[in-house]
Amino acid sequence: MLRRVLVFALAVFMIFSFANCCGIIEIGCAKSASKKITLNFSHTMAPNSVSDMAAKEFKRLIEEKSNGAIKVNVVTNCGLSGGDLTKAIEMAMAGDIDIHACAPTNVANFDPRFFIFWMPFMFPTLDSLLNVCHSDEIYKEVDGWSAEKNLKLLGFHNAGARQISNNKKEIRKPSDLKGMNIRVPGAQIFIDLYRNCFGANPIAMDFSEVYTALQQGTIDGQENPVSVFYSSKFSEVQKYLTLWDYVRDTTAWFMSNKTLEKLTLDQRNMVMETAKQAIDWANNYVNDNEETILKQLRGEGVLITKLTPAEQKAFADAAAPIYSKYADIVGKDVISLFQRVAHSK
Repeated sequence: MLRRVLVFALAVFMIFSFANCCGIIEIGCAKSASKKITLNFSHTMAPNSVSDMAAKEFKRLIEEKSNGAIKVNVVTNCGLSGGDLTKAIEMAMAGDIDIHACAPTNVANFDPRFFIFWMPFMFPTLDSLLNVCHSDEIYKEVDGWSAEKNLKLLGFHNAGARQISNNKKEIRKPSDLKGMNIRVPGAQIFIDLYRNCFGANPIAMDFSEVYTALQQGTIDGQENPVSVFYSSKFSEVQKYLTLWDYVRDTTAWFMSNKTLEKLTLDQRNMVMETAKQAIDWANNYVNDNEETILKQLRGEGVLITKLTPAEQKAFADAAAPIYSKYADIVGKDVISLFQRVAHSK
């Protein structure tokens, strides 16, 4: 009898010991899943820009979801790379920046396929751009390019159509641009477009110099989304603004694969899910606020011209030679893919 009691007691002891071990293992797994980490989130824009607000929305959401296990440090104006856009990409590829939000064309210095996002009139309507932003096929394609650069694409959102402003006259047709000194980004595709297709004098300069150059008459005009026109106070130095939607800016969110590899599976899933939520927030914000900005600009005395579809087509036709010149640079298959998805119903 005593022997049976001892055997039973031993069995109970072993069961509880095993359960306790499992509990320890479960606690260890929980600690692993919630290990603390701080992500440096860099973006190219100023404080309180759409990029900044979207990054802060990501920070708010993921810190809340992770109960503070994942912290996010948001840095504006490429502060982690000293303002150098190219260096910021290099730092993300090396794992020195965890998440970087920028125009996807910033990566074109490393892979010219990213120039697809700056092909003129690729996205003539907002719906055509959103078709691309929401497409699984496009995501897989661009994520594949990103992976070759040791980056993980978290997604991209609408950053506003680039509109053109000037001090001379209302712009309604390509010939209106002839001879105008227009500030453009430094990419060769803009130089070729304005000089060879529109007959303008494209001038590449740092964005920080644009306001003064407009004020002093060094340049006649510039092109940027209306949110940038407004926040930069260009209404003080520009009279005419034409809405022609010739390039629709996007902001891509890239995560360093080196950072991704340090995260637990749960943390990876949380980052991807939360990035999608913040990107959706940015899309809605940009879409909902443009009309409000235009109303404010009209109140500040800016003459705003919205092109008709026929007028826009005249510019698109004039820009068509760019597609022939850049087909081999960007890739004919890439151009075909984006055109098909952009114009899908």
